[in-house]
Amino acid sequence: MEDFEISKDQDFNLRLIIFKYLRYWYWFILSLFFSLAVSYFYLQYTTPIYRVSASLLIKDEKKGMTSGNQILKDLEISGGSKIVENEIEILKSRNLIENVINELNLTVGYYEEGRFRDSELFKKSPITLNYTQLQNNAYQTPLYIQTIDNQHYRLLNQDKNNLGTYLYTQPVNSGYGRFRVFISKKEIIPNQIIKIFFYDKENLIESLTQQLQVNLLNTKSTVLEVGLETNDPDKGKIILAKLLDAYSYSSLQDKNREASNTMRFIEERLKLITGELVNVEKDVETYKSSQGITDLSTEANLFLEKVKDNDTKLNEVDIQLKVLDGVERYLQSGQGQIAPATLMVTDPILTSFIEKLGELELQKEKVSRSVQPGNPFLETLNTQISNTKQAIRESVNNQKKGLSITKSGLQSLNTRFETTIRAIPRKEREFVSIQRQQNIKENLYLILLQKREETALSYASTVTDSRIIDLPHSTSSPIKPRKRTIYLISFLIGFIFPILVLHLKEMLNDKVQTKKEIEQETSVSIFGEIALKPKEVKSPLLDTKSRSFITEQFRILRTNLQYINSNSNNDLGRVILFTSSNSGEGKSFVTLNLAASIAALGKKVVVLELDLRKPKLSDYLSLPRDHGITNYLIGNTTPDSILQKTGVDNLSLIATGPLPPNPSELLSNGRIKSLLELYRQQFDYILIDTPPVGLVTDAVILSPLIDACFYIVRHDMTPKRDLLIVSELKKNDKFKSISIIFNGVNYRNSREYRYGYGYGTKYGKGYY
Repeated sequence: MEDFEISKDQDFNLRLIIFKYLRYWYWFILSLFFSLAVSYFYLQYTTPIYRVSASLLIKDEKKGMTSGNQILKDLEISGGSKIVENEIEILKSRNLIENVINELNLTVGYYEEGRFRDSELFKKSPITLNYTQLQNNAYQTPLYIQTIDNQHYRLLNQDKNNLGTYLYTQPVNSGYGRFRVFISKKEIIPNQIIKIFFYDKENLIESLTQQLQVNLLNTKSTVLEVGLETNDPDKGKIILAKLLDAYSYSSLQDKNREASNTMRFIEERLKLITGELVNVEKDVETYKSSQGITDLSTEANLFLEKVKDNDTKLNEVDIQLKVLDGVERYLQSGQGQIAPATLMVTDPILTSFIEKLGELELQKEKVSRSVQPGNPFLETLNTQISNTKQAIRESVNNQKKGLSITKSGLQSLNTRFETTIRAIPRKEREFVSIQRQQNIKENLYLILLQKREETALSYASTVTDSRIIDLPHSTSSPIKPRKRTIYLISFLIGFIFPILVLHLKEMLNDKVQTKKEIEQETSVSIFGEIALKPKEVKSPLLDTKSRSFITEQFRILRTNLQYINSNSNNDLGRVILFTSSNSGEGKSFVTLNLAASIAALGKKVVVLELDLRKPKLSDYLSLPRDHGITNYLIGNTTPDSILQKTGVDNLSLIATGPLPPNPSELLSNGRIKSLLELYRQQFDYILIDTPPVGLVTDAVILSPLIDACFYIVRHDMTPKRDLLIVSELKKNDKFKSISIIFNGVNYRNSREYRYGYGYGTKYGKGYY
């Protein structure tokens, strides 16, 4: 049962809260209209931002991606694989972005002024401007160009003042700098004004670097997403496309430079060997002609083959030594070319070290483009390069020692063969020596030709280590500001703002608003409610025959009078006192109209105007008050002589009379008691209008003489703190019976928005 009551209470409170705000519906409409209007203009003036993105695949062997060119890999000519993290930094490097800015001429922006905001004319401008020099103020103030026809244009400053008329392509020297204007469209719209902004290249590079977003889509993949936020989707697509082209071109340049260095080394060696081979062949031809030799003996040919094989080995050793010398020179020079040892070194360990050094040098070159000196990653690369070079030096020294030993052995063997050959006739021996040199040069020449073809194949097959998966594309709608989100937020603000204002107003309002507040603060029962008197009702005395809502409320009060405590003798009239906390809370109005309502039943009623400080009842009834109760209290008249008839049947009034200087002393002299005892016998009801009990003690002085006290609390006027006066009166039993009449209730503005409002506005309409 208790849970049911709590649930019912909560439902009732929720209904009250809804009704409390619902009566201010026009506030919500105005607030929503203003909030949505602000959002509308904000969206009109704010430039929409779109996101442009593209996907790029990087081939990284560490993450399972290979270049796919097995031929180049077998030839050991192609460079090392890429590291995804390095490529991210390269894509955001200043060099690439600067190339994009230069190629697209992004330092000059073209705009068309609109009603709310300017629109960029990227690749849509009818004119283009190329400058050779700009002044500092050019970066601070815009320049305007007004088209005239296909030959002339007008130059305007920031205030759109005419700076002169010029021909297209004509050099212009103005306060903005030196530049020329060209036509970019066949047809020019006359009097079209183009707004031009100049951007500092360094600031533009910094801005684009911050806007550019390069992210790895998946840690297990090598796919990068390159993104850019821009107010012009077409411009963003072109910028990203140009950036990816610049990145691919840079990658190909690195690979081609490696292959071209190798080709240059081979060509130099071929030139040298070709010259030597030509000389040897001429020597053979000359010797044969001079000596008349046509063929060699079988024995000579046998020794010749042995010597030739031995010389071939000795020549290979010499080549290896020369290659090792080239490696040493490469290490001493530091950078600048590819080591020739990568082509003909037979030791796989030395080959791996040289390849590793090449990869590290290439990484260092790429990283140095996008980071500052002293970067930890750059320092790590320098350390790895130094360690690799040291390992190569040690390996080269070991190789040279081994090759020297091999060379000594081959030379010793050649000495033995030459001793044997000496036994051959001199001519034949000399011819064998010359032919041996020819064979050596031929073999070396063929080796170099083979390596040159392999390198040429590598150069022709060079491809980039990246591939564009998704071309640059933009979002279909702006990513900011988001219209739905803005309108939703503005709607919530427009809806919540009136609630907050009303709630704050309610918190700051210290006036009584509801019956519930009265009951909680006083624990005194509310005898009845009186609505706020309609504005169209001018008279303070209501028509007792009317069926208006407020008249019905007085009838309800009249009916409830039978339930209040009275004297034991039912033949005597009842004495009812009316008071309040402050002036203006409606005591006189309630007293007068309740008396008139009782008199309408045929009951004899007298009203005592005992507010001896600010009387109002006589004014309401348009009766004189120069002779009244104060005359009786000082003993100058009789009870019957102070009674005045009113315009209401069965209703009499005793006016205040002259206002005394000591009202409280007059009420305490005992004559008022005799007067009330007399009137109890003559009238059914004696209603006393007294001054506010919160200000003076007149009502408390009369408390022993009355049957009941009605305390008037006025809606939205009586301070909540004054309810403590009622509690004190109840607690100290100042009155035999005390009840509260809630007066002046404005149901339209009351928290308790309920049946009374509809009833009060519709019931009895047309009776006032």
